[in-house]
Amino acid sequence: GGDGGRRDGARVAATTREGPVDDSAAPMTTEARLDADAFGDASDDDPFIAQLSQIAHEPRVHVGEEARGVFGRGARRARGKTFNDPVHGHMYFNPTVCDVIDTAQMQRLRDLKQLGTSYFVFPGAAHNRFEHSLGTCHLANTVFESIKRSAPKKGLGLTSEDKLCVQLAGLCHDMGHGPFSHVFDNEFLPLRHGWDLKQSEAPWNHERMGADMFQWCLDDNHIDLDPSIVRRVCDFITSNEDGAKEKRYLFDIIANKQNGIDVDKFEYLLRDSFQAGVRMNVDTMRLTSHMKVIDDRICFKSSEIMNVYSLFHSRATMHQSVYTHKKAKAVEYMVVDALVEADAAWNSKISDSIWDVKEFIKMDDTLLKQIENSNEAALGKARDIVRRIRRRELYRFVNEYTVPEERVADFKPVLASDITACQGTNNIPGGLKPDDIIVQNLKIDYGKKHRNPVDSVRFFHYWDDEKSISIPKEQVSSLLPHTFVQRTVRVYSRSRDDNYVDAVAQAFTNFQRHNLGQEQQITPSKRQRTADWS
Repeated sequence: GGDGGRRDGARVAATTREGPVDDSAAPMTTEARLDADAFGDASDDDPFIAQLSQIAHEPRVHVGEEARGVFGRGARRARGKTFNDPVHGHMYFNPTVCDVIDTAQMQRLRDLKQLGTSYFVFPGAAHNRFEHSLGTCHLANTVFESIKRSAPKKGLGLTSEDKLCVQLAGLCHDMGHGPFSHVFDNEFLPLRHGWDLKQSEAPWNHERMGADMFQWCLDDNHIDLDPSIVRRVCDFITSNEDGAKEKRYLFDIIANKQNGIDVDKFEYLLRDSFQAGVRMNVDTMRLTSHMKVIDDRICFKSSEIMNVYSLFHSRATMHQSVYTHKKAKAVEYMVVDALVEADAAWNSKISDSIWDVKEFIKMDDTLLKQIENSNEAALGKARDIVRRIRRRELYRFVNEYTVPEERVADFKPVLASDITACQGTNNIPGGLKPDDIIVQNLKIDYGKKHRNPVDSVRFFHYWDDEKSISIPKEQVSSLLPHTFVQRTVRVYSRSRDDNYVDAVAQAFTNFQRHNLGQEQQITPSKRQRTADWS
């Protein structure tokens, strides 16, 4: 379930200790066992605390096995820290990782809501990017230990430096997020900078900013790391494999561009569902315990293929029910409008902050409070929008329809002008204008657009297999989806006035009849207009 992260780990561990042992989990090779004994216990700064961080692995894997003299020569502390987390339980971090945690650059993430405006709908979803980053670091370490454990006798040649790079990348992968996270990237910045994301890639993204923030974090706080480690961490954050001559599978741990199965996804699905109170059916701990490296990529035991499908289905479900909730999107559009007005009043201080890390660090979710509490006359429009949010006077969701499956492939985004062109007669003086309407062209998929992401996942049957395989969907189950993308068109009215809502609803209905030959929306237009949904 959504709160299964911690309980699932406890359940698996308890089963290993007290019940029948699941011999499908990765066995610990003799080399890995000797390596753990020689490398872990002897150099661990606190073996007992480190053992608290273990999840579902027997025998124990010592997380605090870092050899500080090798690469942590600049660490400010001699001991690591253990955090108690509601999702993962006890999480141990070595001294170097703790040095990065205790910086202004990292602590800024405490003021960035993980789910952005979804918090306005799900009051339990008050968690921040900070705890998600800690959890990602923790899971990155767990996966590192898992693939090390399942390695063949010849081993993978993994080093303590590899481990530190993976941990730091997991910790800092979201350091480049702006206020309200993806709202900032996908909605606000294109409006202010005039970027057309349909035509070309944006000249800025939070991954590259994350790498810049990480490098500045080290310089600003005098954290002394070997330049090769810094470069590798930045490459992991940005998924830049160009310079990697070996161990490409390490890129799969944090941000897997091959198929999307990575610890970032594990973490946010576990934490977001737990905090929002939404249940999931995926067991990420089993996936972690049933992986090994073949042909320089992370592969999964074939018995876990339904669990892999559950992972992608859970992601799509979270997008549909939480991340793109219609009321959360209404708040999101209001936040964007407020930020656009404030940015214009502040001479582009917000939008131009992306070019300077020292300005970017000042940008977080408290911008709404700054706008709301300001007495600047130029912020009048922005302030009014924020106060509307506080009073729950949101932009009105009018209606939505799902694009028929046969039209998805050739779907063209619907514009506000397309809706107003179908308005007919109404009670709006001068008629509806495109600025009166917001159209959301929502796409929910399994992470690979129209393609099945599991086609890009490699599997193995037995732990001593040296070749990976692909498993066609038809061999798995006839109940699996045959299409992997869904398109939905939603329409909102900026005005809550009934005349405007009625006019938008009628125009939207006319648009469907004209373009689809029928009303595709589920909720009848009349009911939608007369009900006062806030």
